[in-house]
Amino acid sequence: MTDKSKRNFFRRISSPKSFIYPPYYKKKEDFINCLECNDKACITACPEKIIQIIDNIPTLNFEISGCTFCDECAKVCDKVLKLENKKDKLNAEFLINYKKCLAWNNTICYSCQDICEENAVNFKGMFNPIIDLEKCTACGFCISVCPNDSIEIIIK
Repeated sequence: MTDKSKRNFFRRISSPKSFIYPPYYKKKEDFINCLECNDKACITACPEKIIQIIDNIPTLNFEISGCTFCDECAKVCDKVLKLENKKDKLNAEFLINYKKCLAWNNTICYSCQDICEENAVNFKGMFNPIIDLEKCTACGFCISVCPNDSIEIIIK
């Protein structure tokens, strides 16, 4: 690995604009070991097909599905993702953009609530959903089903 690729990696890891990672790592800095991985088995192991590689690092993309915390990516990774490091929440928080949300704009829509297995999306009456951040695992399923791209991601 070149010094330039290491510098770029650490610049990205320490920058405020980061990525959502599979929930099986100890420290973000450990992902530098992914640069040496040739097979990227975590991609094919993921049954939801949400792992994508950006700068040789596995990140999660919620456009088509969400993370089930199924352990499959950690089972095939021998460098960074480990079952003993499993987290209950991903490194993100989700918020609803009230200006874009159909329900906040008087259109009946329960897409985010219907898919949420943690019951983290609560409605005030038929409208005005909010995400309970204590219950939300940031699994991403609500993002993949939102018809108006109203869920915003805050990377932690």
